[in-house]
Amino acid sequence: MMMYTKEFKMGDIVEINADQVYFGRIEEISIRYTTIRTLDLRQVILPNTTLITVPIKTFSSEPMIKLIAVFGVHCNSDIPLVIKTVTETVNSFDFVKEKEVTKVFVSNFAAYYIEIKVIFSFDPKCGIINEVAIGTINEKINDEFAKNKITMPYNTLTLTFDNESQKELIKKNLEPVV
Repeated sequence: MMMYTKEFKMGDIVEINADQVYFGRIEEISIRYTTIRTLDLRQVILPNTTLITVPIKTFSSEPMIKLIAVFGVHCNSDIPLVIKTVTETVNSFDFVKEKEVTKVFVSNFAAYYIEIKVIFSFDPKCGIINEVAIGTINEKINDEFAKNKITMPYNTLTLTFDNESQKELIKKNLEPVV
C-alpha cells in the first residue's frame, strides 16, 4: 500500500508524527518499512504499519507552503520602519514566492519588546528546509536592523530605592568576597 501511495514518494521531505516527530527526506519505501534521513543525517526506519496510522505532513510535494518567523524589537522602535525593513528583507530571498502577499505585523506587546510576525510563501522545492530558510531570514533581518539602528531587546531588571541607605546596603551585599 505504501509503495503505491501518491501522497508522498522517495525524495519528498516529510514530517512524521509517530512516537516522536521525525523530519527528513524519504530515502526508501519498501514493502515493510520506509526510511527517512533526518536533518542531523540520522537514518530512521519506520514500519509501514506505523505510517498508515499517524499524521504525515508533506513539504516537497506541495508547490508552496506558508512559513512564519517571529522576533522582537525594542518598545521605542519605529514600527513603520521595522515593517518596511522586514518586508524588503524577506522578499529579497529567491525561496520566497508570491512576494506581494508577504505580511508583516505587530502580533503582541510583551513586557520588554514588541513582537513582530512575518508570514510568507516558501518554495519547499528550493533545496533548503524551512528551518534553514527562517534562520537565514533571521540572520539577514538582524544585519538590516543593525544598519537601520533598530534595536532588539534583552531582559533587564531595574532596581528602585526609597533612599540612599537601601542602595548602599544592596551594593554592599552584591560586592564579591575576596
